[in-house]
Amino acid sequence: MTLRLKEVGIGLSLLALSFLLLIWLIPEGVPQPTRLREGQLSPRFWPLISTSILLMSGLVLTALAWLEKGQGIASEAEDGDEPLPPIQALIGLVVGCVLLAGYFWAMARVGMVVASSLGILLLGYAYGERRWRVLIPVAFLLPIVLYLFFVYVAGIPIPDPIARTVFRAIF
Repeated sequence: MTLRLKEVGIGLSLLALSFLLLIWLIPEGVPQPTRLREGQLSPRFWPLISTSILLMSGLVLTALAWLEKGQGIASEAEDGDEPLPPIQALIGLVVGCVLLAGYFWAMARVGMVVASSLGILLLGYAYGERRWRVLIPVAFLLPIVLYLFFVYVAGIPIPDPIARTVFRAIF
């Protein structure tokens, strides 16, 4: 199978999944209150936003793969890379599950911002990211920026006593 056909298949699968979410799963599975307070987001807001992003990604991937010129070129993985042995894949899955369980445990004890920073750092390193100039700023800045956005811009409270204390002292 050529890379182009794989990309078209993945794009069409993303489109099918996003249509399933938009037409059936979100309307049936996410309750919509009849009245919302001023400034309150609907429970369907973020599922609809993320599904819309998924839909656009599927459209772009399908269109780019369909319009690609080199139609019969095999991917690099097909040329010479060996597939990941099943035991390594299983070890990677177990490591990811253990790290996510640790993240969940840490979030209740040190708050979302600190736990997310450590989680991004450990998961990134566990899955092969060795560029520390990329990993460290992303691991520490992303949770802080997201916390500040949701609490101070979107007005959505995030229960994190450590971050709340630190940012109230700064702002």
